[in-house]
Amino acid sequence: MAYLEAMDISVWQLRSIPRAAEPDLKTTAPGVQTATGLKLGPGSGGTLLLCADPADSATRLANDIVRALGSVPVWAWPETDAKAVGLAEAIEEHLFTTVAIFGDGLARQLFDNEIPASLKAAKLVPLPSMRDVQQRAEARRALWDTFCRSGMVHMDPV
Repeated sequence: MAYLEAMDISVWQLRSIPRAAEPDLKTTAPGVQTATGLKLGPGSGGTLLLCADPADSATRLANDIVRALGSVPVWAWPETDAKAVGLAEAIEEHLFTTVAIFGDGLARQLFDNEIPASLKAAKLVPLPSMRDVQQRAEARRALWDTFCRSGMVHMDPV
């Protein structure tokens, strides 16, 4: 700035404006257990599908779910290595708008009590476990019903 002033060039300076208190972005929503990390698999888009085991994302059922959703969602599962990311961090980094959690056991692993309706900018959708969906017709109906009610699948009128 001294260089510009020596050449008689006026320098504009921003006024000092008091800043509002910024929220702590590193905190997670109430009920989120930060100890459970996630390993994200391949995929793209705004949907994250959380399953209990990496093998669940490679089944015929997983392929059917992807076709029903009409996109290529990102699959993820619990992981304990150093590269694992927290759920809130994954939502922020990848801009997920919907997170579907397969199974009550996995939901309890991620959250203290019950699943909140949303976390960060993502809607959280509890689903039956992959094992239940494979073995029970009632779970398959519940899965499809939840997909439709949550807006994850759009039904075209016939």
